[in-house]
Amino acid sequence: MIPLARPLLGKLEAQALADVLDSGWLVQGEKVRQFEELLEARVRVPHALACSSGTAALQLAIAALNLPSGSLVALPSYTFAAPLNAVLLAGMKPLLIDVNPDTFNLRSDQVLERLDSPTPPAALIAVHQFGLPADLGTLLEHADRAGMKIIEDAACALGSTLRVDDVERTAGSVGELGCFSFHPRKIITTAEGGAVTTSKAHLAERIRLLRNHGIVRDENGLSGYREPGWNLRLSELHGALGIVQMGRLNEILRDRRRIAEAYLKRLSSLQEYGLDLPEVPTGYTTNWQSFVVRIPARISARTAMSALRERGIESTVAAQALHQQSAYRDLPGCSGSFPGSDECAARGLALPTPPAMSDDDIDQVASALQQILR
Repeated sequence: MIPLARPLLGKLEAQALADVLDSGWLVQGEKVRQFEELLEARVRVPHALACSSGTAALQLAIAALNLPSGSLVALPSYTFAAPLNAVLLAGMKPLLIDVNPDTFNLRSDQVLERLDSPTPPAALIAVHQFGLPADLGTLLEHADRAGMKIIEDAACALGSTLRVDDVERTAGSVGELGCFSFHPRKIITTAEGGAVTTSKAHLAERIRLLRNHGIVRDENGLSGYREPGWNLRLSELHGALGIVQMGRLNEILRDRRRIAEAYLKRLSSLQEYGLDLPEVPTGYTTNWQSFVVRIPARISARTAMSALRERGIESTVAAQALHQQSAYRDLPGCSGSFPGSDECAARGLALPTPPAMSDDDIDQVASALQQILR
């Protein structure tokens, strides 16, 4: 079976974990801080705050903005459920925005329309879907004028870039806050883990409080609690993994780019059968966290996924149309017409991109797709 994905792990990670166990210090210490410093340098922000998961990062980001309860928060209708869950569990009202099937990212024109409405959203969670940054350059000036805060869901986008006002920016450095995930399916992994990035010191300080029970410390240790908080810390074991993985990041990005370029070349002839290949707009770079194609509507992604599995190839439906899900479809702000999301949900299929994927494996996937599409 050609696997969908697999983290790149080795002896260095094993030794890093052993070193932490030998130290006896297991919870959020020097290893976590070193990992945060590496993230700050890579994302080009002064503050990176590690936490227990990408979902925890979203929870912390929303809480750090201190929005009034019931505030309207916009997010794409086609994505993983974590951002919508974070909005709902924070006591905010979601506003789903349709996506562009060519990029799988939210439609900035629909966000602009809502900014001109009598009830503009207080915040936007802009998901960089499958590693490709969303169209933030179009939104920033309008968002600032309307008072809408932007949270980047960069869970999949470590190493990706976009141009804003003719300046190359890293994913996670453009909005008020950026949120990353280090789940095993992501570009690098800490097994589980996440981080919030920001250029604003006051937001960073609030996140430090909220991820650790709201504790305030002085030279003698715990001096009190400033406000209620969670336990969303990252352990030293996870931090140690992250340090080694950050050292592998450039290698991983090169490998993902090689795999993507090979797929684009080998699958180009299948466009005559209705296969749509991923697009990267001018001014953007993607880390190719996932290589997602659109299967012809006459077949559907789920049918293709089953047929690929029969041929020894693992794939997956790329994401979910949240307005179709029973947990959300009857909620205010989650119903309506989302044709772009409907198309992506029916047709979006993530192909395998395991580390060091061979040309023979890529050829096998291409050949199998050709058989299925014919």
